[in-house]
Amino acid sequence: MDIEVKVLDLVRSNIEKKGAVTLQSDLRKDLEVDSFGTIMIVNAVEDAFGITVEETDIKSMEKVSDIVELLSKKYHVSGKQP
Repeated sequence: MDIEVKVLDLVRSNIEKKGAVTLQSDLRKDLEVDSFGTIMIVNAVEDAFGITVEETDIKSMEKVSDIVELLSKKYHVSGKQP
């Protein structure tokens, strides 16, 4: 599974607001993710990719694309994922 698709699926399954989730969706403004929701998304990402996201990185996650970028650049997650 492609990393972007997997992140989109993880975000969709961990938010209360139903509707379109894109890479450009703002977690707080568009998807109404609060601090608890952010923790849920981060936990799902950590479990899915076998990493531990640093607290400073969590603060930089504004859009769904930020999560994908962070995974690929800092945590070296790339390409097809199982």
